[in-house]
Amino acid sequence: MDRETNVMIEHKVWDLVDPPENAKVLGNRWVYTLKHDENNRAVRFKARLVAQGNTQLKGESFDEVFSPVVNFSIVRLFFSICVCLWKWTHIQVDINNAYLYANLDATVYMRQPTGYETEPHKVCLLRKAIYGLHQSGRQWFLELENMLIKLKFKMLDWCNCVYTFIDNVILLFYVDDIIVFGKEIQNVDFVLNLLQDNFDLKVLGRAKKLLGIEFEEQGNDLFIHQKSYIERVCRTYEEYKFPVISLPISKVQVLSKLDSPKTSEELLNFPYRNLIGSLEFIALRTRPDIMYAINVLSQFQSNPGIKHWNCLLRLLGYLKYTQNYMLELSKVKSLKLRCFSDSDFATNRDDRVSMGGFITFIDETPISG
Repeated sequence: MDRETNVMIEHKVWDLVDPPENAKVLGNRWVYTLKHDENNRAVRFKARLVAQGNTQLKGESFDEVFSPVVNFSIVRLFFSICVCLWKWTHIQVDINNAYLYANLDATVYMRQPTGYETEPHKVCLLRKAIYGLHQSGRQWFLELENMLIKLKFKMLDWCNCVYTFIDNVILLFYVDDIIVFGKEIQNVDFVLNLLQDNFDLKVLGRAKKLLGIEFEEQGNDLFIHQKSYIERVCRTYEEYKFPVISLPISKVQVLSKLDSPKTSEELLNFPYRNLIGSLEFIALRTRPDIMYAINVLSQFQSNPGIKHWNCLLRLLGYLKYTQNYMLELSKVKSLKLRCFSDSDFATNRDDRVSMGGFITFIDETPISG
């Protein structure tokens, strides 16, 4: 907590002022987290001071809040092409206390942190985009974007948060996580020096864990997987005693809204939506083999029945059975683009809607679907 408070002072996050009459003063709280390394070992405790932005009023202390992030399909694409096909090097970078570099575009008052009041009758007039405010993510994105443009980076116009530098560096970012791809290590080092002149960086080396995805290099081959995350999800739901099976969903399984509860008394007290969200996170990043099952089961989120819940548990059991499966990004020998699509015909039992799907490959590596 002392370290976090000192960081706030170093970044000049606020000025202490007398509170104006009738001014809305936000509260704050401490959020405690345990940081893990790429092997899921606990490495340090962290305390973060966050503003209670849930009490902000739109139009008063914030307006625009949207900020883009890079799509994970784009992350797979650039790792496949830059690292596996072109044999470029890459470095993962984290920006420490990223939001605190961004200026606020509105007048926001906040109570002084409990235990760190220096002038008890005053409040904090926020100057920087402290964590917890509605607009902080957007302000940080604008700060980073403006800095990259100032440093002569060029933004790609066909995807978010990807920039090029001259013709030998590609940089992509997701909030404060940055990957720098370079033709030579000297190109990467040059860009890192530019960034270090403006931000406090933590250079993490070659990607090992990014956005909940684990990267594994075996010789010249590169794989991604979510084994640790799957294990964590399985531990969370182990009380439901799900079966461990070898198929994501039975090919003869027919699900319908007719299997949903008819009265409020019959509604399930099971975390159906929570589990759907966890499994969809896996499907969209490293496990396209469960995407069909996720799409089918997602149709019943508003009113799931016991039959739907049991099918969802079977899908979790399939992930438990196949938790060591990995997606190979290195099966790229050319920039040949292939897309496969298919559709059934009126198989939805409730409204006879057809379901379609597609998957796109760069050579033999799946990129999106």
